[in-house]
Amino acid sequence: MQLDFHLGRYRLCTLMCLLLVFCIDARGQNVVVQESGDQMQDTLRSAVVTASAKPSATMQSAPLQVMDKADFSKLGIKELHEVVKTFSGVQIKDYGGIGGVKTVSVRSMGTQHTAVSYDGVTLSNAQSGQIDIGRFNLDNVEMVTLSIGQTDDIFQSARMFASAGVLNVKTSEPVFEDGKSYNAGGAMRISSFGTYNPAVYYNQKFNCKWSCAVNADWLSSDGEYPYTLVNSNTVTEHERSNSDVDTKRIEANVYGNLKDGGKLVFKGNWMSSQRGLPGSVIYYNTDSRERLWDEAGFVQANYRQSLGEKWTIQGQLKYNYAWNKYSDMGEQYQGGVRTDYFTQKEYYGSISAKYQASRNLEAVISQDLFRNSLDASYENCVYPRRNTSLTALAARYNNGRVNVVASVLHTFISEEVRSGNAAADRSRFSPAVSVSYKPFAKHSFRIRASYQDIFRNPTFNDLYYDRVGNAALNPEIARQMNVGITWRKGFERVVDEVSLQADFFHNKVKDKIVGLPTLFVWRMLNMGEVDITGADVNFGTTVWLGNNYRVQMQGNWSWQKAIDVSNPQSKNYRHQIPYTPEHSGNLQLSLLAPWGTLGYIVQGVGERFSLPQNVQGNLLEAYVEHSLSFGKSFRAGKAGVQLQLECRNITNEQYEVIQYYPMPGRSYRFTLKFDY
Repeated sequence: MQLDFHLGRYRLCTLMCLLLVFCIDARGQNVVVQESGDQMQDTLRSAVVTASAKPSATMQSAPLQVMDKADFSKLGIKELHEVVKTFSGVQIKDYGGIGGVKTVSVRSMGTQHTAVSYDGVTLSNAQSGQIDIGRFNLDNVEMVTLSIGQTDDIFQSARMFASAGVLNVKTSEPVFEDGKSYNAGGAMRISSFGTYNPAVYYNQKFNCKWSCAVNADWLSSDGEYPYTLVNSNTVTEHERSNSDVDTKRIEANVYGNLKDGGKLVFKGNWMSSQRGLPGSVIYYNTDSRERLWDEAGFVQANYRQSLGEKWTIQGQLKYNYAWNKYSDMGEQYQGGVRTDYFTQKEYYGSISAKYQASRNLEAVISQDLFRNSLDASYENCVYPRRNTSLTALAARYNNGRVNVVASVLHTFISEEVRSGNAAADRSRFSPAVSVSYKPFAKHSFRIRASYQDIFRNPTFNDLYYDRVGNAALNPEIARQMNVGITWRKGFERVVDEVSLQADFFHNKVKDKIVGLPTLFVWRMLNMGEVDITGADVNFGTTVWLGNNYRVQMQGNWSWQKAIDVSNPQSKNYRHQIPYTPEHSGNLQLSLLAPWGTLGYIVQGVGERFSLPQNVQGNLLEAYVEHSLSFGKSFRAGKAGVQLQLECRNITNEQYEVIQYYPMPGRSYRFTLKFDY
């Protein structure tokens, strides 16, 4: 079956028209009460914050980790990558510095197998498949979740079923006190290494039906932090160069409350950035001259509406634009500099319908259509275009003690290029199932198991990059299995609650795409196979100390044996794959007291290897990083004020996440925030 450009465009336009009809119909209806959610009183005691209910990780049939705005505040967390570092089973590739790229991999399956979702719509990068989570802060974020495998929330777009793991970022929606029609505020963060980050927001309530929210921030830093370079017996002190960053971000949202709990949200987001790319540092060569300019933005609409007692529909439309300019200076280039330009565009549409068959049974069907394109200035660019159709069918049965979720995803991909050969059409079914069982009616103890068969399509770089790409590549096939237990118990005295998750998993990645060096250039081939076995343990508790003092503790430990089983004759056969520690973990402590909040985070990462061969020369040493924060909230007239002081990497640990990319040592960050 051939899905050419015209058919793909016709189906997408049809979907957009259908969604527009739904939206127009909804706008003609009367308004009712806003969707329900948990309400909590902020520590400032003047602003009521309404948030979506925080999902219980111990009740899920597949691993789920959650951190919300209250957790950010208690631990002094301000950036998305700082949140992800506290999750188990996650590796972050951090190239160091304020402007360094930060990507996330779940359970050693690779960054391209992890989707990053922003308010239910997956962020995309068809060129490389990697999302830089270092670009996101938490100023307007309500909650961050990480799900692995089949999630219990089946009412979502088909694209959310298409990855081995999903990092989901949910932004905050404004809530207004009685008689108040606006909220306003701002923050100023000052950090070490010449870092300044002012931010402002404004919320306006037009009437009982419509409201809007606008927030913006500016990040500026020279990023020149000191580090130690060790070469044999020689130890020298240096300062990181070309790590500056200048980023401006703005986001605007319009919210509409519709009849019968319906919801209509419009979102626009824009980011403009210029930064240095801090290169690798080796003895006698600590310089870097690479620069990157980014202009990226998207507009999207999300609509949800109940149609009687049985049916609920939701639709999404999105247009995404990303422009990049890359520059590198060096004598190897004609004229002393190489400059490349890249432009990506995506047109995306999704529509889903949920049928509530009974109190315990629900089913969902979702259809996504999207088109990706890449234009580049480098020689021999083939200007690829990709049409993708995703269809997901899912069902969930939950009677309180037995929870079963099953889904199947059908993917169809068609590509075209201006010159040369395009990749073949791809069609594949991807099943997933997860089950949890509560054996004792009076105890919150559950046994769970899950399985997912998923794949990731080669990126445009894998397929078409100048003289390196291989249009005949097969997708990477990932199969992941998980067996675990969850337990939660509340107490009436000193200990408020204890929770535990323990999961054992086995993943297998087949047809792994790797770069093979040849005489002149690299070549992309399907030749890899990775076998991954591991365990994740998460625990938490709250202890009351009396007199309004309490301690909250969260922690986790991960063990991962991720070995290369591609070729028994290879020197690295059954060796741990690069940058995957066998052991890692972290502990988070918060002391909540009448005079303020103390937060402490310690993260430990075991030994890793920088290259496939596990030899001493490729070994990266283990490290432990400690961070401490203090926060205080109080009233100043009609305004609420928050002060926070943080010290990151208290012991000034010198370490590398990626070899030859030194991380910052001890640093400080001060935040002043006010809300009116």
